[in-house]
Amino acid sequence: MRIVMAENINDLIKKAEEFTKQEKFKEAIKILEKLFSNHPKSTHIRKNLVDSLFAYGGYLNDEFTLQYKRAQEMFKKIIKIDPSNYRAHYNLGIAHFNLENMKQAKECYEEAIRIKPDYKHCFYNLGLIFEQEGNFPEALKYYERALEIDSNFPYARNARNHILSNLDELNKSKAMTTKLPNLDKVKSLLGMSKRIKIDMIQSLLNLEREKLIDLIIEWGKKYDFKIDGDYLIINKESLPNLLKSLENQN
Repeated sequence: MRIVMAENINDLIKKAEEFTKQEKFKEAIKILEKLFSNHPKSTHIRKNLVDSLFAYGGYLNDEFTLQYKRAQEMFKKIIKIDPSNYRAHYNLGIAHFNLENMKQAKECYEEAIRIKPDYKHCFYNLGLIFEQEGNFPEALKYYERALEIDSNFPYARNARNHILSNLDELNKSKAMTTKLPNLDKVKSLLGMSKRIKIDMIQSLLNLEREKLIDLIIEWGKKYDFKIDGDYLIINKESLPNLLKSLENQN
């Protein structure tokens, strides 16, 4: 009698596995939840149920499906079955992130890290949240922590480099645009001609050559200015935006 029951259980598990492969997740989960209810101590049934819940949760959490709240339900079911499943906490955090519930997302990632302190993906995702919030130093800290765990983690490395580049540009911009002398004369000069000698701008602003080059590069990127030999070519269409920016620095 026991052999028959075992065979029936195995047949049902195989049937659930086939349903999962066919993306008939509800049917698979229904079979496995009933089996698990009748055999709560079976690690084999529990594993298959968790696997199916993960598969369905991942499907719902996909950017093409966009059923994030339903995905949350699947990951919460896993956590109820296995509270120490760090992947479930992590994926629940992703669902919260997709719903822009950043506070809850942070809590889920932090819980996953509590369970598995070297889970690099959580540190990376926490960095994404802080970067989105504009807290670049804190974001950088989490990207660095992810790289301490895996120095070859490409997502964290690229994100860190992006932050460092932005901070560097911000610092350069602040250094170039604070307390520049003769701004009124520079504004008048820019409005008078389409071609201005670069040395004249350097003389008026009293800048070192390297800082002048950085400033011209910034103007080129933001306002589509060009260089022709020793002359800066002014884009008259974008000039009002530059003049407004210079006015704000006075």
